[in-house]
Amino acid sequence: SALWLLGRRGVGLALPSGEVASFELPIDVRPGSRAVQDPRQRDCVFVLENGASRVWRLRLDRQGPCGAEELTSGGEPQRFRSSLGSRLLVAQLRGGASLIVTGTPGQGARTPWQFDLGARSWRRLPEAPMAILSSAAFVADGVLTIIGGWSKEHSCHGCVQRLPLEPLVEWAVAPAAPLPWRRPGAGCLHTSGATLVALGWMECQGTVGTPTFRLLRRNGAAQRAATSSSRLCSVAADGSFCQDSVFPLADSFEHIGELHCAGDDVVCIGRDHIQAYGVASKSWRSWPLPRELSHDSSNSWVKHCGSWALSWIAEL
Repeated sequence: SALWLLGRRGVGLALPSGEVASFELPIDVRPGSRAVQDPRQRDCVFVLENGASRVWRLRLDRQGPCGAEELTSGGEPQRFRSSLGSRLLVAQLRGGASLIVTGTPGQGARTPWQFDLGARSWRRLPEAPMAILSSAAFVADGVLTIIGGWSKEHSCHGCVQRLPLEPLVEWAVAPAAPLPWRRPGAGCLHTSGATLVALGWMECQGTVGTPTFRLLRRNGAAQRAATSSSRLCSVAADGSFCQDSVFPLADSFEHIGELHCAGDDVVCIGRDHIQAYGVASKSWRSWPLPRELSHDSSNSWVKHCGSWALSWIAEL
C-alpha cells in the first residue's frame, strides 16, 4: 500500500483494492519532507524533515493513535538542510541499518549523508562526481547506486554512479552512455539483480536505447501532448539500458526516487497518476490518486516537486 504524510494528516491507499484511509499524525510533517518504511519494524516509517536533517520514526496505527519518536538530538537535526530533491533510503549494512540521503541544496547537490540508526548520528559521505539531487537511487549488496541527477548549476544528467559503502571507497561512474534525462526526477526498483527505471515525462520520439530515439524541443506545457511520454527502462550493471514499455499516462517522478513491487506488478506512483506494470503480462493498469491529497495549502513550487511525504508500505 501507499502512504502519504503532510501536516497532521496521513492518507493510505490499499492496492489493488483502491481503498483509501485517512488518519491523524502525532507530529506536523513539513511540506516537502521525505519518508521511507522501516524494514525492521514494518508498522513504522522514517521521516526526514524538509529543510533540516531531523529524523523521526512514526509508528502507524490506522485503528488508533499513532506514535512518534525523534531520532536526532543535540546538533544532529542541523547538520545539513535536506531539500525537495533529496532521496531517503534505508541501507541494511553489516555494521547495522542506516539511512542514506542523496544531496542537499546549493553546493551540496553532489553530497550524500549517512545516518547510523544505532549511534543516531550523521556522517558526510564522499562527494559524487556529478549531481545526485532529484535522482533515482537504491542500496544493494552494500553499494549505493544513483541514476541520474540534477543541480541548479548543471541541470540534468542521466549517468549511473556507484559508491561502495562496505568498505567505503571511491565513486565510480558507469561507462555506458547516459540515459535520456529531460527533467529532474525518476523512479527505480532493484530486485533479483535487475534494475528498472521510470523516466519522467519528456518530449521525444522513438524507442529509448535505439537509433530511432530522439528528444524533441522542451515544452513545459506539453505533458499531455502526443509527443510527451514516460518510459520504463531496464538498466544493466554497466549502465547500458533498453526500453521495456511506454507509460499509458505521462507523469513526473520528481517527488520520489523509487518504484515498488506488488506481486508481479511494478507500481509507479507519480505526481499525477498511479500506474502498475505487469512484468509477466506486459500490460498496465492504473488507479486515481486519493482525493484527499488535493487538500494541500503548500505553495505551487513545493506541490510541483512533491509536498506530501510518500512511502510504500509492504506487509503492514
